[in-house]
This record gives sequence, C-alpha cells and structure tokens, in this order.
Amino acid sequence: MAEEKKEKKPEEKPEPVLEWGLNLGGLFTGIGEFIGQVTKLAEEAKELEKAGVSVERRKLPHGMYGVSVRVGPKGPVLSRFGTIKPTLEPGVAEVREPLVDIFENEKEITVVAELPGVEEKDIKTEVEERILKISAETKDRKYSKEVELPAAVTGELESTYKNGVLEVKLKKTK
Repeated sequence: MAEEKKEKKPEEKPEPVLEWGLNLGGLFTGIGEFIGQVTKLAEEAKELEKAGVSVERRKLPHGMYGVSVRVGPKGPVLSRFGTIKPTLEPGVAEVREPLVDIFENEKEITVVAELPGVEEKDIKTEVEERILKISAETKDRKYSKEVELPAAVTGELESTYKNGVLEVKLKKTK
C-alpha cells in the first residue's frame, strides 16, 4: 500500500477584533486595499509618462476630517471638525471647522477652539442667545463654527488667543 501524502494548507487567520467588542480589522483591511490601489495608479501614471504619454495632473483641494470624543454628563459626545462635510455630494469646503471643546461650571462656560495659522486680529466672536459664532479669515485659511452652548449666557465674553488656541469665557445668566 502506498502512503498518501497530505498537503498542509495555510491556516486562515480571523480578522483582528479589539477587546472593546469592535471589529475594526475589516476597516483597516479596506484602508490598506485603498492605499494599494492608489499606489498602483501612481505607478501606472509614471509608466505612461516614461512612454511619452501626457498625464494630466490636477491640483485637488486637501481635505481634513476628524472626530473628537469626550465624556459629557449624559455620556459620550461626538464632535466633527475639518473641511469635509457629510453631504450627498462629495467635496471639500474652503472653510475649515475648528476642533472645539466646551467646559462648564456653576458660573461660566469656557469654549476652547483650535485655530492654527491665524492671528488674534483675524478672529471674530459673536453670541446670539445660546449660540457662540467663531470665525477667522486670512489669505490662506478660513475657519467658521457655530457652537451651541449648554446654558443661557449674558452675552459678555472674555477671550484669549495664544499658540493657535482660542479660549472664550462666557458668564451664565442667573
């Protein structure tokens, strides 16, 4: 009798699962595949240029998108920031939405906004009821954000700006 040889098959590895119960392995795999496709397209464009084919390169706007997660009195609070807005049409806005944090105590509300690349003279703040409007504009950058305040305020504000960080203090109404 001849012995049959068994071929060893490589073991399939399951997608990584974080201990928090979130399966993000598929997300990272998708990002990796996307980067691979972009790299492949760039290599093909280089080969076409070497062969004498003109490849048009357009300057596209740079997008930035981020999410801030903080713990509020009622649980986690997610805040979006950046130049990419969730809309039906893809695109990048010229106006950036700054990262903003809100802190509250018994007497006042403090709003901290990151506005790098502007000077204090370029920043405008305005309060309308429970909305704080922050905007800044220079030749290179534009920022705009409307912040819903957690309580009514007097309308008087005190602000400081240092190293790209704006801090606005608002007194609560009694």
